Amino acid sequence: MSTARSSSKLLLLIAFLAFVSIGLPDAVLGVAWPSIRETFNRPLPDIGFILFSSGAGYFLSSALAGKAIEALGVGRLLSISTLLVGLGLFSYTITPSFWLLPCAAVLIGLGSGAVDAGLNFYASEHFSVTVMNWLHAFFGIGAMVGPFIMAGVFAAGGVWRFGYVLVASAILLMALVFIVTTNRWSDGAKHSTDVRAAKVPVSEVLRLPIVWLQIVIFFVMCGIEATAGTWTYTIMFEKFDVSKGAAGLWTGLFWGSMAVGRLVLAPLSRDLHPARLVQLGTFGLLLGGLLMTLDQRTIFQAGLLIFGLSMAPLFPTLMSLTPVRLGSNISLHSISFQVSAATLGVATIPTLAGIVASRTALSAIPWVMALGAAIVILLETTLRARADHTVPEAASIH
Repeated sequence: MSTARSSSKLLLLIAFLAFVSIGLPDAVLGVAWPSIRETFNRPLPDIGFILFSSGAGYFLSSALAGKAIEALGVGRLLSISTLLVGLGLFSYTITPSFWLLPCAAVLIGLGSGAVDAGLNFYASEHFSVTVMNWLHAFFGIGAMVGPFIMAGVFAAGGVWRFGYVLVASAILLMALVFIVTTNRWSDGAKHSTDVRAAKVPVSEVLRLPIVWLQIVIFFVMCGIEATAGTWTYTIMFEKFDVSKGAAGLWTGLFWGSMAVGRLVLAPLSRDLHPARLVQLGTFGLLLGGLLMTLDQRTIFQAGLLIFGLSMAPLFPTLMSLTPVRLGSNISLHSISFQVSAATLGVATIPTLAGIVASRTALSAIPWVMALGAAIVILLETTLRARADHTVPEAASIH
């Protein structure tokens, strides 16, 4: 018993570190890009080639992660995928040509998508809703640390390639940890039935309306989250005429509010059923979005923080509820589809909001977010009505 408990604690610690490592490379490119484009003499918009390549790899691997877990197991998938991320990042440090960067970005996306889906599947099966929220908070910490590493390298007189050496080294160290602990990832108690009991074909999973409900929720939910993160700086700087430093600070505060929410809200709501926590969060999104539509800076800022705090528990809690609502064999594929849908939403909805704003005004962007929040409420209400008659009491999930 003590051995199993020690193994579980070890894997939990590794999972926390792993979520930090997933977040590390995500925001580094934004800090490094001015130096990268100067090195290769590229125009500013060429960052899109890297982003698109990474996103395409991420989408593909997360969509296929369910089949990969069936074939390889969680431990081997995490080991191989983390190695791909590390190799892709190291390729950044030695590439002599700009056009090799998108190729390396495909590797990073392929690895990151599989790691994200694999860890979310494992965490949803083995850890509580509270721990799931904490894990995703550590992803946010990683996303903050990555840019700090690159900024620190620049402050010390270093070049962007050395910054990527440091980030890649951290990722490869994480890959080594996964390799050493490969067999342990199949151990431990689960919330529901064993994945190996019976395989469910992907075609059957995609015939289930409840699976599609969850896919669309993740598409819209993560899309409006990314819209807030992408456009807050521009709205604060161009619409409300604040300084660049203040605009950057409020962008950071948005992501910070999500990290704080994931660390605090789930533990504070232990007596609240996870599905109820999600429901309250969706209404908070609508409130925050509507406040941001008002043409007043202080109210916009308040709405932004409410939006971030309300968004905080949604992704990890919905992931935790997936195997409870669908069963392990279906959630194996559904979670990978949810991660893929989230990736697609992150690329699509902020872009759509930008197009609408370019044809109207920046004030249209919060309306896109508010509309998205209303759609999330509708979808989540429908999902809860269809699924939660099978969900056990909150105590068994927490």
